[in-house]
Amino acid sequence: MAPKITINLKPPLNNDFYSTNDRISGSVKVDLKKPLSIKTINVILKGFTETLTKIDPINTYGQNGMMMPAQDNRSYHTLFNYTERVFPPDNVWNALEGSSKPFKVKPGQYEYNFGFEKLPRRPKCLANHYKGLVCFTKREETRLPPSHNNQWRDLSKIDDLDLFYYAYGKVLYMVQVQIELGKSNSWYKPFNKLIREIDLIEFIPDARDLEYEDDDEKEDASRSRTPSSRHSRNGKDNTTADYSMNPQRLHSVPSSSSSNSERMKVYKSTYKVGLPDLKSTMWVEVRSRGLRRTYRKDYLFCSGSNKFDKVYFVMMGNIAQFKKWKIVPTKIQLNLLETVSYLSQGVANENFSSLRLIDVNNIPSKLSSTIVDFENAEFHSSESDAEEGRLECEIKLRNHPLLKNLRFNEEDYRHRGNRLYSFKTCTIKKAFNFQLLIDWDINGTRRQTEVIIRPMQIFVQTNMNAKTDVLPKYVDPPVYTETKE
Repeated sequence: MAPKITINLKPPLNNDFYSTNDRISGSVKVDLKKPLSIKTINVILKGFTETLTKIDPINTYGQNGMMMPAQDNRSYHTLFNYTERVFPPDNVWNALEGSSKPFKVKPGQYEYNFGFEKLPRRPKCLANHYKGLVCFTKREETRLPPSHNNQWRDLSKIDDLDLFYYAYGKVLYMVQVQIELGKSNSWYKPFNKLIREIDLIEFIPDARDLEYEDDDEKEDASRSRTPSSRHSRNGKDNTTADYSMNPQRLHSVPSSSSSNSERMKVYKSTYKVGLPDLKSTMWVEVRSRGLRRTYRKDYLFCSGSNKFDKVYFVMMGNIAQFKKWKIVPTKIQLNLLETVSYLSQGVANENFSSLRLIDVNNIPSKLSSTIVDFENAEFHSSESDAEEGRLECEIKLRNHPLLKNLRFNEEDYRHRGNRLYSFKTCTIKKAFNFQLLIDWDINGTRRQTEVIIRPMQIFVQTNMNAKTDVLPKYVDPPVYTETKE
């Protein structure tokens, strides 16, 4: 009868998930019902990423143009691998001087303690990255990724192809107990029997270790470093039309102390909407300082949140015609778009999904007038025609009673078994985008505007403790002594 193995892990400092400041430690209980010959008992802490990608067989050709079966591409990257021997103890092990003779252990319950150092920031697999290896990250920016698809066994059993392929990539961290049993030396038994027990753990690094720079941010950085890029060829300053954000490692900050040093970023509608005169067009702009970094429990629409508190309706066309039209918002919807990419041997697969954050239907006419106040809109006429120009009107979504209290991921939602956080590592990239949809009633005709927020990063840490999710370690107070002068 095989021994019963129980792993008891010390809970993380935040009582939720292990992070950068945690040390993985605990105890192992071994229950023997009968005598057993044991050589060693090891506790192994390891992390690895595994991806599998497929090629469309329609685009796969072999030699001489003949169709060949598509081959699966697999990649396995070791993040770290630590081993601690708990049996026999060090003094006995050193006295044996390499002897492989097993120990005869009597029936009973045995408990062994173990503890590992803090996890490294950089994965071990970097040492094996050969020149020319295709990765999502550069060598110098690669960090230890968070857990991903810990429930991959459950996902692969679901009769859903989307979830089935979603489970093809995983980042797993585990504590494994390995018991090596003794045996008699026989030619027909060349290997020792191993008994294993595995306990998966959830690891999420600090927010600073999950940050990465997007391609758009790199373009903004190059523009900010080139003075001539801010001026047109005729020498006129175009800084008013340049809404690019200063490419700093920005953090979302509380609404009461938002930083004014961050430059405004304007996110325009994906497409323009035509108006009844067939000449004028309209679109929506989200002007924000903090949407590139969004933390859990951040307010999204309330005043001062630096998220969706500055949304504008913009029209380009004939102002005289515009005053005759009835334009009313009827529906507001905010979605979170997830894109997960897996890479293996130069072949990448992507998985897309959408998570609805809020859906506001049938906005009353009285409330819609407080959200969009066209009477106080700003109009900038063109030099050639006073009736033609650009009109701007703020869409005060923060006035809606439901939207102004909305906080991002307040319930710590798990999407497909995973928490909501962005990360990028060698072979897996998980990215998010906000999608703001507003339905409009224009003279009885329904139109819709869409604004996609990219690039952006989502963090599972809350706003106040983005740097670390644990309290500082307790330090004994100084000892004061009274002296008589």
